[in-house]
Amino acid sequence: MQEKRYIHCDAQGILNSIQTHGITKEEIDIVQKLEVDEMVYIYKQMMKIRLTDEIMDREYKEKSIRGFCHLSIGQEGIYAALEHELDGDMVISSYRCHGLAYVTGCKTLEILGEVLGKQAGVCKGKGGSMHLYNRNFFGGHGIVGAQVPLGLGISYALKYKGRLLQDRDQGNRVCYAFYGDGAANQGQVWESFNMAMIWRLPIVFVCENNRYGMWTSAESISTDTNFYLRGGTMPGIRIAHNNIFGLISVLRYARRYSSEKGPIIVQIDTYRLCTHSTADERESYRAKGEIDNERKNDCMEDTRNRLLAFCSREEIDAIKDRVLEEVERDVDTAKKSKPTEESELFKDILL
Repeated sequence: MQEKRYIHCDAQGILNSIQTHGITKEEIDIVQKLEVDEMVYIYKQMMKIRLTDEIMDREYKEKSIRGFCHLSIGQEGIYAALEHELDGDMVISSYRCHGLAYVTGCKTLEILGEVLGKQAGVCKGKGGSMHLYNRNFFGGHGIVGAQVPLGLGISYALKYKGRLLQDRDQGNRVCYAFYGDGAANQGQVWESFNMAMIWRLPIVFVCENNRYGMWTSAESISTDTNFYLRGGTMPGIRIAHNNIFGLISVLRYARRYSSEKGPIIVQIDTYRLCTHSTADERESYRAKGEIDNERKNDCMEDTRNRLLAFCSREEIDAIKDRVLEEVERDVDTAKKSKPTEESELFKDILL
């Protein structure tokens, strides 16, 4: 039997980089090692999300994809870490949702089919890029911040079924409500914090601070970008996105805390390496060389470097080649799928 191999991290360094509110750092158990096979899988998932987004960008420029399409290139580590910790939990998000849809159960073929407006799509092509769904993922939402109070309702349902109706399948589940630094200033987000605390709901508010709301920097519209402090008496954690060990550790703690005690905010400082949307080519709002500098903090690159201690460059490059082949095959299949017919537009409507 082959002996398991592990990749270790600087646990103390990760702990030192974390900021907390209402809890102590010492309460967070840092994941100190991961099996090499686990890390390979995590890297593969990050690569799948990135290549799918990059191919969407290509297809948009070739006019195969129309309408809104928002990518999350540079933020993939967050979603791979979340998948590592999900246990039947519910997730809801903004319109930048491809990665979250994937790690909660959508296949790349279903996602690509959806953005291409084909029947192979997860919503038969009727939702498009911003409105992806599955049994554990409640969307993609186009209105900034609107998903957060909806996440509140999901977490209320989980608590009602689990705690009051004693439904064991629901009892320990939580809802992750993702939103960005721009949405953090929406009134409905603040109201959701208050209601979540009053009812002690099992919800993790995840603020993806990618530093820009469209072309507007977070600092120019927020007097304080410590978004993890905005819950008042609600505890919060702040962490950078560049280390998969740190992300897994914080999300694991947040899930346990939320399941047992109630709401918590997790602020993840990340960076969008792509434009705001595929239709956007503006980059003048960013400093010269800013994107290249931020590539040094790419979680996927950090994960690759950790794997190089156990795998050859050829082996790691082969992962990308295989994933690219899979995604290209899926986009070809999606393109050949039947387009969504007009009659479908009036189906699946609930009033």
